Amino acid sequence: MATKQEITSAIRAFVERAETIAGRLSPADWQKTVYEQGWTVKQAYCHLAAMGGAVPFFISMAASPQPPAGAGGGGGGFDVDAWNAQQVAARQDKPIDEILSELKAGHENGIKTVEVTSEELLVKEIALPFEDLSGSLGDLLTQTATGHNQVHLEDIDRAVQGG
Repeated sequence: MATKQEITSAIRAFVERAETIAGRLSPADWQKTVYEQGWTVKQAYCHLAAMGGAVPFFISMAASPQPPAGAGGGGGGFDVDAWNAQQVAARQDKPIDEILSELKAGHENGIKTVEVTSEELLVKEIALPFEDLSGSLGDLLTQTATGHNQVHLEDIDRAVQGG
């Protein structure tokens, strides 16, 4: 199980890398396509800014009573692609500096939320309402920062480098 220190370190490392990459992007880089039939670099950063709310959301979800077995678990009808599209659309016309500020502030809030979360809750086993991820809350929080978010940064790096 990931410790509070491991979780917060992972989030901080992600934010630092996101800022470093953003700092070296040209205006043209922000418009490069990251995913075929999908997001530009700016839109990928919009998604990462929206992900700033993931840590408090997952913690709140873990603190809530879980539905009984057989009560529809798994995705529960939640459409993560539609939610992501909505979150990106809400941000894509904002200035880049505003998107980066939201990314940093949201993830800093996530760190503060982790710091006040009980160890008992961090070891609680949960299943996310999308994808097929389950495990301890602490491990899932770390995986979000070291996996999901870092993969987007790697994809951004590749798009900017032209490959």
